[in-house]
Amino acid sequence: MDDKMTFFQQLSTLISSGTPLMQAITICAEQSQSIKMRKVLEEIGDRIAAGSPLYLAAADHPNLFEPHWIEIIHTGEITGKMGAVLLDLNKQIRETRETMRKLTGALMYPIILIIVAIVAVTVMLWLVVPTFAAMFKDMGATLPGITQFVVDASGFVVQYGIYILMGVIAVAVAFRQYMKTEGGRRRVGGIGLALPMIGDLMVQGAMYRFSSNIGLLLKSGIPMLETMTALQSVFHTNPIYRDALIQAAGRVSAGRPLAAALEETGLFTTMMTNMVKIGEESGQLSSVMDQIAPYYKEKMEGFIAKLTKLLEPIIIMGMGSTIAGLMLAIYLPMFEMAGKVH
Repeated sequence: MDDKMTFFQQLSTLISSGTPLMQAITICAEQSQSIKMRKVLEEIGDRIAAGSPLYLAAADHPNLFEPHWIEIIHTGEITGKMGAVLLDLNKQIRETRETMRKLTGALMYPIILIIVAIVAVTVMLWLVVPTFAAMFKDMGATLPGITQFVVDASGFVVQYGIYILMGVIAVAVAFRQYMKTEGGRRRVGGIGLALPMIGDLMVQGAMYRFSSNIGLLLKSGIPMLETMTALQSVFHTNPIYRDALIQAAGRVSAGRPLAAALEETGLFTTMMTNMVKIGEESGQLSSVMDQIAPYYKEKMEGFIAKLTKLLEPIIIMGMGSTIAGLMLAIYLPMFEMAGKVH
């Protein structure tokens, strides 16, 4: 993504300064630090030299250039405003990238805590508890219920631990493959939307993606129906919202206002539909969407911050309680045996 943002920034600067497109692509290829990106740009340069427009040459590389980016580039070529269009596109990509980095960074600490807790408990059950279990067995001690439970759990982990690990890996791989399917994304997305906190986060994220991208597409000069089609590619990994946009596009093509079409899907917030209605009535829909996108961005980031602050003490308390329980189970028989010695 960093390579792509650098490319759009350089290409926008070069074209705005009057550099011919073919020469600008060549310069971008020479300056690219990514071997893969350089090879792609060289192929795009060859296509342009053969007479192909930039958007068609870029469309041959869907793994690098998203479909709605291609639409924006196409509009830039038609209108002759390629420099400004690429600058707006680069800004939107950069803001989306920065938002994802903030969200990932906010979730990193709770994830690390969970991993440390699982590793700590597993190490104790696998290595520490069996040592004490053998000692208690040699002494012939009668174990308290909590100690017996921990010893049995330790024996299960020692005996079947490798199979449990393989099973977890297999489930993770299977789930990842399942999420690559249309049905998998639809079912998991539906379950996520139904969950209290996760569903709210998914809706806020969808509103941010919708508002930021529709604002960019309309500002670039793409007509409304083509914009709705391009937005479907933005949500290609979210079939629930993609279907909602297909439904809305059908309503718009039949003459319905966009706000009413979005409201009928039931998947867009009241604030979003109201702001779309205001934008349509004032003829400034792209400007209104540009203004509301930061609101949903900040709301999403704030929600993640609150969630992580809530999770951190819960995870720490859970980890501490588990470790304390294991230690109590280990030392309780020793205390009882010590009390019987006179």
